Amino acid sequence: MNYENAGELLPEKLLKEVKKYAAGKLLYIPQDDDKKAWGEASGYRQLLVRRNQLIYNKYLHGTPIAELSKEYYLSQETIKRIVYSKKNTNKLDYDPTAPSAAAYAEAGMLEEWVHTYVLFGRRNKNFSEGLALINRTYEGPLWIPLSLLDRTSGPESGMKWRVDREDFEQKVMHWTKQIQAGEATPPLIAKVAQGRMELNCGNPLLEALHRTGVSEYPVIVWMTELAGDEQYLKQYVMYTPD
Repeated sequence: MNYENAGELLPEKLLKEVKKYAAGKLLYIPQDDDKKAWGEASGYRQLLVRRNQLIYNKYLHGTPIAELSKEYYLSQETIKRIVYSKKNTNKLDYDPTAPSAAAYAEAGMLEEWVHTYVLFGRRNKNFSEGLALINRTYEGPLWIPLSLLDRTSGPESGMKWRVDREDFEQKVMHWTKQIQAGEATPPLIAKVAQGRMELNCGNPLLEALHRTGVSEYPVIVWMTELAGDEQYLKQYVMYTPD
């Protein structure tokens, strides 16, 4: 590190004030980055916060401490500190609704909300594990015209996944009643691919929204680095709710 003459750098009035406290001494003036807490510059601290939030969510939904210890390669004592600590003010409450997803997104933990919802709201562990295999970009919840979404499952021929008609209709009626009652509902989850949005979670909900005349709805959109649809996704930033 090179030393500079303070008389050549500081205004005269400021130099006089400095001399009152440190005349003849060598001073080190730290940059703003030096004041950052451990791990902030590298982003590692935020990664730990996100990991701990998901561990906490899983524990609240019944995952045993021993199982969490094996999954995350941490001691059971460490897991206990994560889930029992009252000092951690970063913990978020989870709810399978669009407002809860928005709160997680604001805290930079939208992906953790998605995994919690898929694991315990949809009970689809395979889908959650599949999402974690590749780096993905998550945006939302965005208010998106439902006409841009393609349903992928249903009883109709030509669907990507055919399901039982009676079971599908029961689910549609369930969501229809919630929508008509004004109850909070989860966001839809869709994948961006080749300039379209392919629905992953919420096919019966999407059908219920169509039947009740809803034209726009909160959607969490994800894409992979290989999808090549960055510009298509960016145009929907305008739909982000307040």
